[in-house]
Amino acid sequence: MILGVGTDLIKKDRIQSLYEKYNERFIDKILSPVEKKEVNRLSKQGKINYLSSSFAAKEALVKALGTGFRGIYPPDISVVKDKLGKPSLTSTKLDAIKHHLSITNTDSYTLSFVVLEK
Repeated sequence: MILGVGTDLIKKDRIQSLYEKYNERFIDKILSPVEKKEVNRLSKQGKINYLSSSFAAKEALVKALGTGFRGIYPPDISVVKDKLGKPSLTSTKLDAIKHHLSITNTDSYTLSFVVLEK
């Protein structure tokens, strides 16, 4: 049974501007501790892609939950990939909910799509 569907589209220029203006403060606002370790290994453009993907996935998740960022916040959620690169979301607040996540990037945009099921 489907519990919720959420999607988010981000313009990467916006993420780049926020990152350039706030740098580590921006990273602290949207990334989990696990993600912070990963993003520090990347080039500047890699960081923009990573930040865009992570935020879009988290935004799509809270839209699917129907709560927005109330009771669950971006640093509470990690976007992780398996050996083949398939993304998924982890959070202690999602233990009982099965989810499906898809993320796509172009030069200018990142799109994320989440389906929650029981």
